Amino acid sequence: MKTLLIVCLLLVCQQMEAIDYLFRNGKSDYYIVVAEDASVSEKTAARELQHFLWQSSGVRLPLQSLPAGVGRHIFVGHNKWVAALTHTQAPDDADEGFTYGVADHDLYIYGGRERGTMYGVYTFLEQELGVHWFASHCTQVPRVKQFAIDNLQHAEKPAIRLRLDFYYDALAHHDWGARNKLNTQYELSNGEHGQMSAYWGIHTFERLMPPSVYFKKHPEYYSVHDGRRSDKAQLCLSNAKMRKELTKNLKEVIAKNPGYWCYDVSQNDNQWPCECKNCQHLAVQYGGQSGLMIWFVNQVAAEIKKVAPQVYIGTFAYLYTRKAPTSGIRPADNVVVRLCDIECCMAHPLEACSENRSFMSDLSSWQRLTRNIYIWDYTTGFSNYLLPFPDFDALSANIRCFAKNGVIGVMEEGAHNTAWAEFSELKQWMIAKLLWNPWQNTDSLARVFIEGYYGKSAPYVKEYYDLCRSRVTARQHFTIHIDWNSGLYDGRFLTEGLKLMKKAQRAIGSDAEMQKRVNRLSAQLYYLKLRRNNVASAADGTLSRFKEIIKADETLIRENEYRLSDLLRDLHYY
Repeated sequence: MKTLLIVCLLLVCQQMEAIDYLFRNGKSDYYIVVAEDASVSEKTAARELQHFLWQSSGVRLPLQSLPAGVGRHIFVGHNKWVAALTHTQAPDDADEGFTYGVADHDLYIYGGRERGTMYGVYTFLEQELGVHWFASHCTQVPRVKQFAIDNLQHAEKPAIRLRLDFYYDALAHHDWGARNKLNTQYELSNGEHGQMSAYWGIHTFERLMPPSVYFKKHPEYYSVHDGRRSDKAQLCLSNAKMRKELTKNLKEVIAKNPGYWCYDVSQNDNQWPCECKNCQHLAVQYGGQSGLMIWFVNQVAAEIKKVAPQVYIGTFAYLYTRKAPTSGIRPADNVVVRLCDIECCMAHPLEACSENRSFMSDLSSWQRLTRNIYIWDYTTGFSNYLLPFPDFDALSANIRCFAKNGVIGVMEEGAHNTAWAEFSELKQWMIAKLLWNPWQNTDSLARVFIEGYYGKSAPYVKEYYDLCRSRVTARQHFTIHIDWNSGLYDGRFLTEGLKLMKKAQRAIGSDAEMQKRVNRLSAQLYYLKLRRNNVASAADGTLSRFKEIIKADETLIRENEYRLSDLLRDLHYY
């Protein structure tokens, strides 16, 4: 019996010795190898891997450009050593998919040189070691004593090709975006995380043909509105001289601002298309205002193609141009249609809500005309950034819808011009995850974020998140213009929410950073109470508490286009 026990122990010891441990009890036999000719983002990824492995394990693995004579290796990027290990060819440089796994005791992580390898490193750290980049100011790195890599094999690719998370923190911190596998910024970025994509311009008629320059001498370049030419409306798209001038100006923009994948030629943000006879005739001929717009943009795109064949020209399908042309025209192959769902119900998935049938019909109609559809989606209430906007269940369903319909990109517009708004930290992180893989469970993502970001207050924050979600019923529709007096925010919601926020505050005690995070949630409810009953809020201390939160948090806070303090002053609260 004693002999058998010894044999069993020896076998166990041998099996343990056979296991490949990336690190164990503060030690590691591994080196990180990134080739000398690796891309900028691959070298960044190797440094990031070294840094976060050190934070997780306490071991700083050596970083080198050639395999060591002894020890084992983590190969970052596809190179000759990975090719020999995996018997694979290098992916295309622009391929954002990635693979990581183990062969002959070595760990390899590779994808396309531009960003794929980098996304593979970040996913390895996140999925295997539990590292999460929740916000620019909050990274979670669990301490791990040992990590075995036997039989490790994983591969992914994005569901959406172009992914723009249009939130304040995401736009301001490109490293956060890269770590969460975003690949698009509002402006060009060609730093240590590779060249991010960017789309130049929004509502550019006025920008390309400024009335201050042209209107006095050439009023005919601008729309007829209410019987006269107006410098506050749109352009007269049937005017050939105006089109020639706009095209010249756009060529100058491209020459001075190279590197954008798409340049915008689109309507101003109003509903006043040109009413002149020529424009109206063309709109009838080409099946609507969108047909007139495509007719115009196609001609501009044809001229741009002669000097910049690699770029696309984008235009909106928005408000009066949202419906696709019904006859006689389709977008040119270098034209991108940026389809906007601004009128839609955001409470329910686009495919499941009767309020959204017309949008889904428009999406299908545009698909019959072009493969180059880019979605502009909306994820917050633009009348009141601070009010809860419980579209969580619709978020993943809508991005799945876009992926299934083969769109080339998605922009998710949130509270982009304020440092904090309703659940903005949670939403921007969740959106980044869903743009890469929209088949993830939204509730599970929310739980991971809330537990990691809110610490001891997490159980009460999760209850508040669930309370917000519970307000959405089959009959409860809302758009991006939901206001404080909506039935979504009744007295019961306000009372229960405030109770949960008080519990959350008590749970975190004197932790200043956690106080700030919970205060930003509490502000939703204080602001709602303030708007619903300003007299009672001034009397019971709600107003003074709300002001304290604003003054204590020295970051930019806006309520739509207002600085919040200015809004309160205008409402006579300051």
